[in-house]
Amino acid sequence: MRKTVTRTALSSAVAAALATTAIAPAVADDDDDSDDRRNYDYNYEKGQYLSGDFHNHTTCSDGSTSVRTLTRKSLTFLDWFIHVGHSGNGSRDCRIDDFIGLNRDSEFNRGLWVNSLGAENIKGDFVDTGVRTGARVQEMWRWQSLQEFEMDFLIGERDAPGNEEKEAFLGLEWVVPGHEHSSNTVATGQYDPISPNSDAMAKFEYCFARNSDDTSQGGGQGWTCELSPDANNTLVELFDGRPEEGIADYNSTLVGGINTDDRGDHVKSVAAVLWAQENYPGDAFSVQAHVERQGAFIEDDDEGYNVEHMRDAHTVAPDIAFGFESQPGHQAQFSRGSYNAGRPSAGLWTYGGTGCYGAAEAAKPGLDFDGEPLNPAIFPSLGIPSSMDPAKVTLCRPGVRTMWDALLSEGRRFWFFGSSDWHNRGAFGPLDFESTNDFWPGEYQENFAYVIDRFDRDPAQDIIDALRSGNSYVVQGQLVEDLTFEVCSGGRCATMGETLEVGYGRSVNVILRFRDPPDENNSPYFFDNPSLLQIGLERPLNRPKVAQVDFITGVIHGNIYTPKDPEYYDPLAPDTTKIAKSFGEYELGQRGRGRSVLRYRMRVYEDGYVRARGSNIPGGTPNERDMYGNPLPDNLTDNIPCTDPACPPHIGDTLNADVEAWADVWFYTNPVFIDVVKKRKKRRGKDDDDWWKTWQGSD
Repeated sequence: MRKTVTRTALSSAVAAALATTAIAPAVADDDDDSDDRRNYDYNYEKGQYLSGDFHNHTTCSDGSTSVRTLTRKSLTFLDWFIHVGHSGNGSRDCRIDDFIGLNRDSEFNRGLWVNSLGAENIKGDFVDTGVRTGARVQEMWRWQSLQEFEMDFLIGERDAPGNEEKEAFLGLEWVVPGHEHSSNTVATGQYDPISPNSDAMAKFEYCFARNSDDTSQGGGQGWTCELSPDANNTLVELFDGRPEEGIADYNSTLVGGINTDDRGDHVKSVAAVLWAQENYPGDAFSVQAHVERQGAFIEDDDEGYNVEHMRDAHTVAPDIAFGFESQPGHQAQFSRGSYNAGRPSAGLWTYGGTGCYGAAEAAKPGLDFDGEPLNPAIFPSLGIPSSMDPAKVTLCRPGVRTMWDALLSEGRRFWFFGSSDWHNRGAFGPLDFESTNDFWPGEYQENFAYVIDRFDRDPAQDIIDALRSGNSYVVQGQLVEDLTFEVCSGGRCATMGETLEVGYGRSVNVILRFRDPPDENNSPYFFDNPSLLQIGLERPLNRPKVAQVDFITGVIHGNIYTPKDPEYYDPLAPDTTKIAKSFGEYELGQRGRGRSVLRYRMRVYEDGYVRARGSNIPGGTPNERDMYGNPLPDNLTDNIPCTDPACPPHIGDTLNADVEAWADVWFYTNPVFIDVVKKRKKRRGKDDDDWWKTWQGSD
């Protein structure tokens, strides 16, 4: 079905790469791990990194393109595609596009935003219970749209000529009880060889969508939403002593098998992922979407996420809630990612197109970094409305002690993702190359996951398994291709999402490989990057080059926090999180044929992890990076002039909108974990513990 490659082929490139790698200070010869360079023994199944997107919208909800059009267009950029849309109900017919506005000159370029075909053209098998009548047109429950319409549309595209090696299935942008959104799927049945269906996905939506009050049991399909007694007890224990989160006994809230009174009910959001864990552990996921956008969580606000909410979901459903989307879509908006201080988003803005939970350091909501309550008098200077409740405000600052690292430092296998969040191109039509809102799925952002063909009849499960594994990375603007990231020692290697066992005090080699794409990227702009012109670098927007790479390490302290621990509510990672090694223009310039191999050696004494990030903008670039290469808040790009005659009129005279996105591009890898094995030894009559202390202290 899909072409496959084997990772064992990577070993042949390692020895040749040594001449062009950057190496940390040398270690003693007796600890030389030279066998890493010649004796790889992966024993991995065959697979390959395939690109995809799992957060986007069509005319089924509030997008501008039909299911078939978006699927067709996305698969021109991507290898796999999960179509989603908001839960609840809708009045639009997703068999059609809002293509009245095909170009920038159309006065109707925002589209129709209504059901163009009228009520009589909506198929309603469950008119009495499953479909309700609105003020303008007949509205359809989202679960029914999933079952009755979207599956057929999507199958027609994934089976079309030319898509034989592509995959597509349905998901959901779940409107989450107590919060904002999450990118979800339950793929069971969607590749059924006899009768493909989205029944499981539809049932999840019926049971757990905050913005639905349907009690029809799926229009007579008999759906109810109970947890098993053991799972329900798990919730009771998790929320013991936390009454502000909702009624911990979730099953007791069900009437007719469902609870529709779920405003502010964080318990129900956790019950949902636990339900998926119980019923569809291999076929489902829930990745919290644009987690910083709506700021801190406030009871009954139904918007923000705090770190404890991510911990809750991952604690009870690690096979389902295994990551977050900290790199949002809407990258072409004037407020990049649709983040801004007026909401106020956590951190107020994105940082290099990524939210502060994955790219900067967050304080506790309502507090500064010294733990003092926020003074509303400072809000106007930050762009925050003076009337804003301080509890809604999360301050962030540049750095690497991120909320993501706080979770990794517990040892949680929790992954970083990005998405397109495609709706429309803002002031332009869907077929224009400019945008003031979104990029097509895969046009700008891609999730690359290592997919192994295990399930010939259910490739959706292969893709979900790949996302769950953590062997994935995110790239903006086609900055790199063919990326691999590994940690090796003693002839053994582990890649992203995996764990390498290493003896205490041994050295490990951290190895990142990638290639500069030989062709121009998808950017339509050819003039020099205004961000780089600030430092005298002339480099076209459509030909970005990696200018800095950072290896970030953290210590795993061995404590998976519980709600009884104060640290459970702390988003700041330990101060052991740091940039262990940065590679700048000099090291990155020593590459041949566009291929880079960056190598760093370090000794390990504690369990930990290492992750990598890279950008086309070097550290110390004004309005973009601090001196260490950390991204600065993106509102500062308003200070960067765009004076080239080719700068498009729609962005004004400073760096903004889609040009800002193409000017500042990144890649982020997921981490490799290191498990330090301490064997008991005797030395000079001293016991094991004393000997290790002496060794560690003298190194």
